[in-house]
Amino acid sequence: MISPADIFEAKKRIAPYIVETPIEYSDELSKTIGSNVYFKLENFQLSGSFKPRGGLNKILKTHQKNPQAEFIAPTAGGHGVGLSFAGKVLGAKTHIMMPNSADPDRIKDIRKNGASIQFYESVPEAREAALKSSEDNGYVFVSAFNDIEMIEGGGTIAVELLEQIPNIDCLVCGVGGGGYISGMAIILKAMNPNIKIIAVQQDTTPLVYNCFKTGLYNMLPFKPSIAEGIGALVEEESITLPLVNKYVDDFLIVSDDEIKETLFWMLQHHKHYVEPSGVVGLAAIRKYPNIFKEHKNILTVITGRNLSYERFMDLVQK
Repeated sequence: MISPADIFEAKKRIAPYIVETPIEYSDELSKTIGSNVYFKLENFQLSGSFKPRGGLNKILKTHQKNPQAEFIAPTAGGHGVGLSFAGKVLGAKTHIMMPNSADPDRIKDIRKNGASIQFYESVPEAREAALKSSEDNGYVFVSAFNDIEMIEGGGTIAVELLEQIPNIDCLVCGVGGGGYISGMAIILKAMNPNIKIIAVQQDTTPLVYNCFKTGLYNMLPFKPSIAEGIGALVEEESITLPLVNKYVDDFLIVSDDEIKETLFWMLQHHKHYVEPSGVVGLAAIRKYPNIFKEHKNILTVITGRNLSYERFMDLVQK
């Protein structure tokens, strides 16, 4: 369905519109674990997260066949920022459906990117509205994860990794719907079948974790988390579920409190202001050091920084 060649092509396609984000070595965590720990700093990506990689790839590929296409997406915020940024850069119209509780800074960024916004009581309601508007108006519906072009875009992070640190033997990724971890795993497993891919989900609604552990799909009641960027509503037919089952070697769980502690740790030791969903993988490395000691070179992606200063301060002070 998606080959390494597809992801390499996606990297070429979006290269003029993104930056190659840096790698940072964590001296503090490496000493604690006894292994080398690296961060891929997608919080330095244009628009503040990795999300534009997929949005750019989606719009560019769609416009090859239909240059007038408009795009619509439901989002807690991050996906909307990424897609609307891609739309602004490429001159495409985007329509974003969001919950009333969305972070004010994300709303401001989406408006700055020129997208239209409609608000709903919850993410599930926003998703239903986006699907209906897509049918009624002919907009291209863009899932943050259940979409080939979005998965390819997320996988372009791994193309950069291969050039920056080719000897990585363990990748740790937070998971919402499983999109970017699937894209990265397709590339990394093709280059090194022995690399370990470890997924991490928050404990509020761990649907993908449960699917991985049990082999069964059981829709869970949606519960909010501070890591709303990975609070995805995953459909049973999502193309990411079989990809996660195929490529992921282990799956771990962290709590909101552990994510909060990791936000503070990241600020204290690395001076990075990041969003909760951006440090889910890092929270797992800190929580389960014995799991990671067997690896020599561990990398986790710091996926974004898109939240308001007021909310960030509230979280770290608590």
